[in-house]
Amino acid sequence: MIELAARIKDVEEYYFSKKLAEVRSLDTAELPVINLGIGSPDLAPNKAAIDSLTITAQKANSHGYQNYKGIPALREAIQKFYQTTYRVSLNTETEILPLMGSKEGIMHITLAFVNEGDEVLIPNPGYPTYASVSKLAGAKVMTYELKESLDWGIDMEALRKKDLSRVKIMWVNFPHMPTGRIASRVEMSELVELARENNFLIVNDNPYSLILNDAPLSIL
Repeated sequence: MIELAARIKDVEEYYFSKKLAEVRSLDTAELPVINLGIGSPDLAPNKAAIDSLTITAQKANSHGYQNYKGIPALREAIQKFYQTTYRVSLNTETEILPLMGSKEGIMHITLAFVNEGDEVLIPNPGYPTYASVSKLAGAKVMTYELKESLDWGIDMEALRKKDLSRVKIMWVNFPHMPTGRIASRVEMSELVELARENNFLIVNDNPYSLILNDAPLSIL
């Protein structure tokens, strides 16, 4: 086996991969484990959905390379969703890019904006992939604390005291995993103001927007 690239040496096995292996090792017939981790469906989709997929798979034009930006109908549906849900207007050609999953987006956006030695702001606690991808890109990981005393909000005073001159990206995750914290419009505005003052990019990883949330908010 040839030697691994230096950039991989500080990257550990994916957190959930290790945890799922631990769960499987504890699962026995006598003591079955109910996994409340990754929300992987344990029921098949509705028959109508499977039938529709089958019909689509049988079409002659369903087997070539896909559009690099996703089919127009999908981008238009996303546009309508953002307009209806968040009252945000997006351009389907330049502001919407469907992904195969969040890790793909986290990797590509990091590689597009971060050079080796740049700094990336990551929440603590937070999604482990933010740090893993930043390290792969050769970036320096800086954490900012989500404090229980602030109802798991960001300590903006502490953040403003940091030297942010080398920060390229700040990862934000509201509604937040794992605390469930939902940021207010005022808090989002403060973050945008901070990013403009220090000329860095904010990325709000927003998959939980509609879960137990009566007032969905987009940072856009």
